[in-house]
Amino acid sequence: DETGWRLSPAFDLVPNVDFNNEHVLRIGLDNRVPDAETLVAEAKSFGIKQRHQAEEVIMSVYEAVNGWEKVFMECEVSDSDRVMIGTDIKKRLEKIEG
Repeated sequence: DETGWRLSPAFDLVPNVDFNNEHVLRIGLDNRVPDAETLVAEAKSFGIKQRHQAEEVIMSVYEAVNGWEKVFMECEVSDSDRVMIGTDIKKRLEKIEG
């Protein structure tokens, strides 16, 4: 707008595990869970040109998401949601670990 750029509201952060057991937001050119290399390649599309910068961002997000179980407990997420969503989160973290 006339004041400049700003972040849009967050959306599509929770997996759509009821429909297809997979997060709906696609990253990369295929429908598979992205690994670290795919994330590095896609970072260029978002203005992160240098590999080491992309890797730093990926690891920062990885470390934040890796604490998901504690956050879910603190926010009193139901056991069923914790299991259902946690399965998808764990799968994605494992892909980053290699």
